Amino acid sequence: MIMVMASITVLTLLITAAVGYAMAAMPQARHDQDWNAAMAAAQSGVDDYVARLNQNDSYWQTVDCTNTALKGGKNGTNSCGWTTSTSPGWQLVEPGNSKGGQFHYDVSTAGINSQGYVQVTSTGQVNGVSRTIQANVGRGGSTNFLYYTDFEDADPANTYVYPSGASTQCGGSGPTNAKYYWPSGRSGCVEITFVGGDTLDGAVHFNDTPLISGTPLFKKGFETADPNCATTPYSESNCYRGSGNPNLNGLNAQAVGLLNLPDNSNQFVNFPGCQYTGDTRIKFNSNGTMTVWNKGGVSGTNCGSASQLASTNGQSGIPVPTDQVIYVRNAATQTKCTAGQIGDGLPLSGDVNIVGSNALPQFYCGNGNLYVEGTLGGRVTAAAQNDIIVTNDLLLANTTKGQPATGPDMLGLVAGNSVVVYHPVNSSGNELVSISDRWIYGSIQTLQHSFWVQNYNNGSTAGTAKLHVRGSIAQRWRGIVGTSGGTGYLKDYGYDTRLKYTSPPYFPQWTNAVWKATTTGELKPAY
Repeated sequence: MIMVMASITVLTLLITAAVGYAMAAMPQARHDQDWNAAMAAAQSGVDDYVARLNQNDSYWQTVDCTNTALKGGKNGTNSCGWTTSTSPGWQLVEPGNSKGGQFHYDVSTAGINSQGYVQVTSTGQVNGVSRTIQANVGRGGSTNFLYYTDFEDADPANTYVYPSGASTQCGGSGPTNAKYYWPSGRSGCVEITFVGGDTLDGAVHFNDTPLISGTPLFKKGFETADPNCATTPYSESNCYRGSGNPNLNGLNAQAVGLLNLPDNSNQFVNFPGCQYTGDTRIKFNSNGTMTVWNKGGVSGTNCGSASQLASTNGQSGIPVPTDQVIYVRNAATQTKCTAGQIGDGLPLSGDVNIVGSNALPQFYCGNGNLYVEGTLGGRVTAAAQNDIIVTNDLLLANTTKGQPATGPDMLGLVAGNSVVVYHPVNSSGNELVSISDRWIYGSIQTLQHSFWVQNYNNGSTAGTAKLHVRGSIAQRWRGIVGTSGGTGYLKDYGYDTRLKYTSPPYFPQWTNAVWKATTTGELKPAY
């Protein structure tokens, strides 16, 4: 009997202890559950705002007075009557279920032009527990890729390969009627090849079918809109043409849909910064300034005076318009240049591209052509209504040449016509400036034509000179940078990984891409 009573007593004590422990742990478990649920509620807020952007691409441009989650005093100028003292509005995660949590978000659009994203700060609340996350929401653009091309044949504006003009299917009447190779081939077009010695270290997208010779290296593989690449069972050889065997670094080529390249070059005239008319020569200085030569006119704050810009030495000490743009527009008339007319010694006497009877119309003086080089301190997109001609290295102040880009400096190059690597020759084909390794740290987008090298078929580099680009390249047609005969450049293109999270100011974005959160991090609860 005594043993039974003792057992009952011990069991009672154990049960009491267990119940006590459970009662003590319950608040902590409840808090943990609410803690996790609050995070989920905050994420629901981000998802809600992204969904609204994808329903209406311009949703970020005005404050939506009907959006309860947006109501508050931190969402800028609005027509809703909301002031800094307005209490935040809260949206239930599950309509009609007040116990399922709620979210509120504040939105900053300050970085949409300079950085390419909208910043969403979303707070979730569940049973009095709050958590806040901040996400950068963007749509992306050609800077998502190291290399993007629409058509893999030669630029129809290339008069070296199309002396009589390109046919319609080669783009002679514009991209609308041009043909991709993959439906049924195309004839009469000059097809451009990736060759052994070419190295591309970053994401690569082709709307067309790439032509491969030798073993070019695609360190991150590539993707193509050629539907043959999606053939089952998969075969890598369905994703390209030619006799070569690309080295995809152990990866597969991927079949994807078309990505459309927007042409909004006409918008740059409306963006803030410095605007010059006619041929403009710029040398960036590592201290955040630039030296500028221009004789056609200038507008913008702190962009130089017309008289000094037109002087022999140009005007130095002009601050780079950080987070804005430099835009060069066409003058009213264009004529063949004379030696030295552009400024700083350009164009060189005898440069067959720009002076003399054989000068190419695209390089006529009076066009909106930008001649640029130097070391950039700042963030800016340099855009031209016509061409951008890179006359020497383009480097970044906080980055050692040859190393990955780092620091705050970032450059965009957007041309309404082409981005061209400078290589002047005379009428006999003799180089006026010999080809040697060239470094360009920047994001290049040629909205109508291509990224190419002047007189790529003149001179001799024995196939050793390399064109190093650290950033991104997007072009409508393939621009030729060298030949298999040992002229011009081999490609050494590497992606600037900072472009995953940001882009140069006012850089164009895709026309058919969705909005999505690119980065997310947790902050101290905002409410």
